[in-house]
Amino acid sequence: MSEHAGGAPSPEVFRTRPGNRRRLTPAAEAEVSRLAAAGEASGWLSPLAYNLTVSHSHRFVWYRVAKVATRTIRHHCEAYGVTMDVDHAMRVRYPLGSFADYFTFAFVRDPLDRFVSAWRDKVVDHNYYAFDDETHARMQTVEEFARWTAAQDLSAVPGTDQHLTLQSRMIDLNRVDFVGRLETFDRDFAEVCERIGAPAVPTAPKNQTAPRGQDRNASDELKELVGTMYRRDYQLFGYEVPA
Repeated sequence: MSEHAGGAPSPEVFRTRPGNRRRLTPAAEAEVSRLAAAGEASGWLSPLAYNLTVSHSHRFVWYRVAKVATRTIRHHCEAYGVTMDVDHAMRVRYPLGSFADYFTFAFVRDPLDRFVSAWRDKVVDHNYYAFDDETHARMQTVEEFARWTAAQDLSAVPGTDQHLTLQSRMIDLNRVDFVGRLETFDRDFAEVCERIGAPAVPTAPKNQTAPRGQDRNASDELKELVGTMYRRDYQLFGYEVPA
């Protein structure tokens, strides 16, 4: 097996399976297991797991944050020939040294808008969380869903659904080069495209209604619940806490 700078495995080892874009290939999984077995003290693997997309041809690592333009970004990569060697890997630790010279990026959005978007998609339009009929009926009220969500540990990955997890937990904040915002998506994604060497074509994000920042129809209870649940995201990403 070839090695990268500092003895880390070559990044090209890491790919997802042709028929399963969520899982690493057996060779990549074996390499992660080997690095893990070498001991946590080695520092070869990221301490936490992330949802990753990696392109070796364009040398980037994208920390995917659910409900933040993920379909738009992936569609753009497919449309303009950007290979995604690690396509849609879920909750994986990655070798830090192997990707030390890759450009790393992520996108975030106002936590209140993200939460309401997740509720509409995963509760109102679908019963993604497999609630029983009575519970699902109650969850049609966003405040009820917020109370249910507040009982979970939103920093636990795995453990919490990716659509509800803290955005700050979905990004390796110690190693990310660029964090864009959904509210300024065209400008920020154009910068990402310039950095990775891909054409930038302004496009409205596909998985949200309007990048305006904070749902103006939210009740005081919902604002308070979301402000408490996602306080760390508000603090780290500079969004205004709903009031």
